[in-house]
Amino acid sequence: MRVVNQTLCVQNDIVCGDGSFKATVEHQVIVGKEGVDVDFVDIVNITFMGMPIEGYNAYRQFKEKMSDMGIDIEKMVDDACVGLIPDSFIKECEAKFERINK
Repeated sequence: MRVVNQTLCVQNDIVCGDGSFKATVEHQVIVGKEGVDVDFVDIVNITFMGMPIEGYNAYRQFKEKMSDMGIDIEKMVDDACVGLIPDSFIKECEAKFERINK
């Protein structure tokens, strides 16, 4: 048997700006012979000033309203995601993948 890749779903809670925007971000970590790839998958459990923003349409409308005020929510989320998945975790995933294929 040979495993060609392994996929993990990783969730992290983020807080943006002054703490008024909170959410859980999901990333997909794919480990294979070619190395590791980390992709943003979804954002869930979104709250703004303690109020939940539920569903795709509500989040899209929220982003539009914030954009009208000059606030780029996607950039805030991207910035908050930097470094969420540490190199040590990536190295551990690579090592586990290698052990599986021995």
